[in-house]
Amino acid sequence: MAGDDQNGTPEALVIDAPLYHEMIEHVRSVAPIEGVGLIAFAGDRAVKIYRGTNVEQSTTRYSMDPTEVVAALNEMDQHGWQLGAIFHSHPRSEAAPSPTDLRHAYYPNALMVIISLLTDPPVVRAFRVDGEVREVPVRVLPEEGTAETA
Repeated sequence: MAGDDQNGTPEALVIDAPLYHEMIEHVRSVAPIEGVGLIAFAGDRAVKIYRGTNVEQSTTRYSMDPTEVVAALNEMDQHGWQLGAIFHSHPRSEAAPSPTDLRHAYYPNALMVIISLLTDPPVVRAFRVDGEVREVPVRVLPEEGTAETA
């Protein structure tokens, strides 16, 4: 599995299939506005999805409800988890960071996960944004008895 670097930023989005599908279902359910949420990590692996409310109600911008962010971060702290990634959707564009996404990348130790809804299945890509923008692998771990790729 991918390890964390010295800054604590995950080297990959490693996520079990049920969590991956929960994330996809969430952003699809709020389209055409941008969906948003947080992903808690235990070590180098995703352990919980926090579905967020986009208070901007925009098709091109997102801002997660601050009370949801605080509640999620508090729960992560209680479990010894960390904020490993922030996800959002691009309902009408590619899964690449926009200039707006990059201006608002306030958590350099969390991956930026972007889900493009232009295709079915959606395209999911993850990026480290810490002064530089670098794509990192997305590894969906299959459910037992299945073979799955991102």
